[in-house]
Amino acid sequence: MVEMDYSNGGTSAESTSVLEKAINIKPHHSAMTSDLPQVTMDLDTDDKDNPRNWSPRKKALTACFVLVTVFTATLGTPIYVAAIPGAQQHFNLLTTLAILPGSLYAYGLSFGALIGTAACEIYGRRIVYQVSVPLSLIFTIVGGASKNYATLAVARSLAGLFSGPCLTVGAGIINDLWDVRLEKTGTSFVVLFVLCIVWATQAGPMISASVVQDQGWRWTFWVMTILAGIVTVWAFLIPETYHPQVVRAKAKKEGREVESRGSKLYVFLVAVGRPLHMIIIEPIVFPTSLVLAVTQSVVFAYYINYALLYERVYHFTQYQVGMAFGALLVGSFVSIPIIAAFDKLTYQKARSEALRLGKTVAPEMRLYPAMVGSITLPISLFWLAWTGKSSIHWIVPTLSGILFGFSYVVNVMCLPVYNNDVYGARFGASVLAASTFIRFLLSSSFLLFTNKMVDNLGFAWATSLLGFITVAMIPIPWVFFKWGPVLRTKSRYLKDEVEGEGSQ
Repeated sequence: MVEMDYSNGGTSAESTSVLEKAINIKPHHSAMTSDLPQVTMDLDTDDKDNPRNWSPRKKALTACFVLVTVFTATLGTPIYVAAIPGAQQHFNLLTTLAILPGSLYAYGLSFGALIGTAACEIYGRRIVYQVSVPLSLIFTIVGGASKNYATLAVARSLAGLFSGPCLTVGAGIINDLWDVRLEKTGTSFVVLFVLCIVWATQAGPMISASVVQDQGWRWTFWVMTILAGIVTVWAFLIPETYHPQVVRAKAKKEGREVESRGSKLYVFLVAVGRPLHMIIIEPIVFPTSLVLAVTQSVVFAYYINYALLYERVYHFTQYQVGMAFGALLVGSFVSIPIIAAFDKLTYQKARSEALRLGKTVAPEMRLYPAMVGSITLPISLFWLAWTGKSSIHWIVPTLSGILFGFSYVVNVMCLPVYNNDVYGARFGASVLAASTFIRFLLSSSFLLFTNKMVDNLGFAWATSLLGFITVAMIPIPWVFFKWGPVLRTKSRYLKDEVEGEGSQ
């Protein structure tokens, strides 16, 4: 189960500050002061209230809600792409200002994901959805009905902020429902969760172009309103899955008291502070998050790059530009059997051997596809950069999208799984929150300066610059594959686990 493990916080009389405790590796335990019977925050494996003991149908319906919400939240950025010219003309804006609402939505996602993860620690997962999703719906409607640019920009920012929790909370729900390391159904939903993010990112411009061509730019907001409306109703039908919250509700009903976790401020600072702290001090978290952020940044740059290339050089319509993203979707489908083949030939083989010897399989065995993707990613960019010219048929640069789509998927699927294997149930959610925060914080900026970069450098060299950046990222998965076990010994968060392994 990918959850953060928070024990009892200290009292205000303790000398350690709240912030220091929030990022402390080993939780503090305070004495129990109540005479009421107390229960731990864990559910028994045979407890009927344990979400992992629900019927397959109930678990599948809850997980499907997660998939729809993460797709909808992610779609909010790319679906605005085809609306940019319409918004620019309607509000009489410079190009950068017309693009800005797309970036603001992505900025909102980064902070919303971090805050949503923290809120779950206090209130559970269900209430986070029931508050954030309706608010996202409201601000999506406000954005679609905006009469001035300021309203549009603010509404997009807040819609992104309240959509952000869907990017991280959903992964926690899947882990509440299944042990994804052992249960194939849970693993399948994890894969689908990642693919929903990928498909929304890649299909968004296609959906956007189709809607704008037939209905106008404001209808991109109304499509999001319909999806958010469905999700809002669904959010009030799902049950609570977060195990500590289930325990608290059960204990309250039975008149018992659960172990104190400290103040809500303490728990919130732990949930927010720990991912940020891990970014700074952990040798694995920041580099892997940076690879994911750069990869997604290239996709966001493509939202502008493709329009500039295909409209200026090949004289495509806006609809045809959107359809060019279909090549990225093809690449994502191609990647799935390749990842499965790597898993069977490398990880599963190593896992079987480890079980035979009574050991655990090294997380680095997950990295083979990412190692390949680190090489194919810059190749796809240089391919696009130097074939996107009027003397070369448009199909040639378009086909580079297949290779890019493949590279994108192997990175966003394999690196988070590697992180989860490394940090396990205790810190997995913190790592996910950290990587999501960096990913959207960085990639949102690429929407803004890509247009200027292409105008100043030209399409070939601007795209090549992205290629050079990804070349600099090539060593990261290879370094982890070679020296990952050594780097894990340097982790402050894994110190207890490493010492435990060494004593065996």
